[in-house]
Amino acid sequence: MATNGTLDGGRTQKELLVPKADTCSRVDSSLYDFDPKSAQGMAKPYEDPEETTELGRRHHVFRFWPWELGSVFVAFSLVVATYAILLHFNGQRVPEWPFSINLNTLIALISTIMRSAMLVGVAEVISQTKWAWFSRPRPLSHFQYFDAASRSISGSIGLLFVAPTSLFGVLCALITVLSLGIGPFTQQAIKTVGCLQTHAGLNASLPLAHFVPGDGTYYRVASGVYELQIDMKGTMLNAIVNPTGNDLAIIPTCPTGNCTFARHDGITHSSIGMCSSCIDTTSLISGPGSEYYANYTLPNGMWISPASDMAHLNVGTDNLTWASSVFTAETASVAGLALANVTILSITTETCSNNGGILDCPIPKSFGGPLGFVATSFSLYPCLKNYNAMMERGILSERVVSTQTAPANRVEANISANSYSPYLNYTALQRPCFIDGEWYDLSNVSGVPQREGREFVSINVDGTNYTTPSECLYKMMQPYAYALSALMTSELFPGSCSYNARQGNAILCGRKWWLSGLYHNKKASFDTLRTAFDQFATAVTNRFRTTGSSNYDARVHEVLEGVVNKVTVCTVFQWQWLLMPTLLVIVTATIMVAVLMQNLHNHKQPVWKSSMLPLLYYGFGSHRGDPNLRPAMDLRLRRCYDSD
Repeated sequence: MATNGTLDGGRTQKELLVPKADTCSRVDSSLYDFDPKSAQGMAKPYEDPEETTELGRRHHVFRFWPWELGSVFVAFSLVVATYAILLHFNGQRVPEWPFSINLNTLIALISTIMRSAMLVGVAEVISQTKWAWFSRPRPLSHFQYFDAASRSISGSIGLLFVAPTSLFGVLCALITVLSLGIGPFTQQAIKTVGCLQTHAGLNASLPLAHFVPGDGTYYRVASGVYELQIDMKGTMLNAIVNPTGNDLAIIPTCPTGNCTFARHDGITHSSIGMCSSCIDTTSLISGPGSEYYANYTLPNGMWISPASDMAHLNVGTDNLTWASSVFTAETASVAGLALANVTILSITTETCSNNGGILDCPIPKSFGGPLGFVATSFSLYPCLKNYNAMMERGILSERVVSTQTAPANRVEANISANSYSPYLNYTALQRPCFIDGEWYDLSNVSGVPQREGREFVSINVDGTNYTTPSECLYKMMQPYAYALSALMTSELFPGSCSYNARQGNAILCGRKWWLSGLYHNKKASFDTLRTAFDQFATAVTNRFRTTGSSNYDARVHEVLEGVVNKVTVCTVFQWQWLLMPTLLVIVTATIMVAVLMQNLHNHKQPVWKSSMLPLLYYGFGSHRGDPNLRPAMDLRLRRCYDSD
């Protein structure tokens, strides 16, 4: 360190500033196109910097930093541009530009220019800081450290150890080192993921129905007698035998296998359908106790027996009034309007309890071993089903959100209770109803605007008549409902199946062979039977949707239109990775403002930055009161001229 005017190497400041006399002999004045003596006259007399730096500079500090201020402004603008670009493409498909240029290339270019612009100001601040650092005696080697710090990463690292008390020098050195991370950090802000994008040229659709029957789905046999077409008969039969088969499922139109549908209050679409309500009637079974050959019966007269070659499964249809003591609120409300009320009474082992490997059953002894029994009753009724649907990776996900019963609308048919009319419809009013972008409920459904082709129908809801547009109504025509009821109550469900030990776990149902699926290999339970009838109702509803029609025209099949999506690569903006580059630019701008304020308040500190000329012209330190101390350049010129 320099003490008492002593600089690095033990030499005095005067020795460093004053060149030796023999150096003049090395200057060949013939090389110059001017007369050195006349040059001396042209040179301005030496002036003390402390006396001159204040003059004309009070209000002109900014003119010393134009490029640095501009570079910081450019760096800040590029940071803003980076945020804007990545926010624009966030969640969007990766752009495809000419010459294989991609978003990463653009951001890399911007980050490179941003770092370069930022370091322009940082380098000049380091250079300016070195003049303040030498306002007191310092080792001359520090000058080189500051100069190297303004030019390279390694120099900045060295400055951290050489001048740790120089606030601006240390901050700028740290910024220079940390700026190496600008490129990698900005690249990390861009993440690519698989995503779905709308395919504008394709359409998606799901079938639905406001009205059944559709055109040609049933026919009249005699007065008041109607028959279903074979497709619905096959659907019902298949729904018992193979309820999860693909031939019973809804087949959507979705070319890419990824489609979405607009949702309103969680509902994508609605359709007229069939619903199932069930109750456990096992508690109503009565029997002789432990006598394995006796009958076990229900109040409606249905029976089963654990004896060989006797009925192990009995299926019947009636009005369920005998089971009113175990009705749920739902069953009580729908049993009277059901198209079919079905009761299943079956021998099973599922109601037995296992005590250490020993079955404890209601029927402890029989030809088939310990056995139990189960009874379940179902109501199958017309209803409105509200769905939430989407298709992803080729799989349709369709969930029933809610249901509404569809009672007979005698107001529309203008008939009294217990009267018959071929124009009577089982009708459900969708609440709320979405029409022309607006929601309507009972309070304002009568205010739906009229337009050409729109029909309004009267309906009674909870004792009050409302006039509603047909778009809000879902209907099943009574003749078609009679045909459905006749098939289920007379042909499809009534029947019994017998058991013999030689059959293993199988059961013999004769001409009603499809009922054997309900026996479930002697493992029937309330849950398995409930699932079977839910699947049956779903299969019938799906048939309604594919064969049903609009309320306005029985020949028009309605569909829900959706959006087709395709799998592509999208950009995700991870903004956290831009915090470091943003912070570096902000700190750089803050330091630049601080240096400007320092220059404004300290008029004795010249703004020399990275220029080397002040060192040659003025030297280091103060030379007031010592006329022998002069800048090296001044002394060199003066002595060389004097020697001539």
